[in-house]
Amino acid sequence: MALETSLVSSMTEPIYRIGEAARASGVSVRTIRFYEEVGLVPKAQRRNGAARTGGERLYREADVARLRFIHRARALDLGLDDIRMLLTIVERGECPGGSENYRVVIGRHLAEIDQRLARLAALRDQIEGLLARGNDSSGQACVEAGCECLGAAVEPGPLARQGTVTRVKNGGEHV
Repeated sequence: MALETSLVSSMTEPIYRIGEAARASGVSVRTIRFYEEVGLVPKAQRRNGAARTGGERLYREADVARLRFIHRARALDLGLDDIRMLLTIVERGECPGGSENYRVVIGRHLAEIDQRLARLAALRDQIEGLLARGNDSSGQACVEAGCECLGAAVEPGPLARQGTVTRVKNGGEHV
């Protein structure tokens, strides 16, 4: 339940402590702190101290709504830069869905997904080929230079050539 406090002297609205904001938005406390650190969410106002003295973080309903928006965007696997761009549209009071930038971001993301699917299909074919080939070791000891159980004659797979990690996990949840 939200703690009732007034952040603006003339207006009282539901105020959430960080744990309440996390539950209400579907993201972890740790992730909220990360989003503050990278500027996706404004630094929280504090009660009972300042940021450096461990004051309790307080979030307004608008902050929780922003966290929900970010959570939905991350569930679609959008990157932080794309989310930041979509948030600039929201900050203008517009729905991103009506923006040309939205169509560009979502279209680019769809193309990236198609590329990943193609790389995964090629990788699957390579692995399937390894299984179909079987093991011809004839009981001989494996020698790294001569071992072909992982397809030594085969070029490295498309994901290995890519050499990048696509996502980082933080506390079991995408950040």
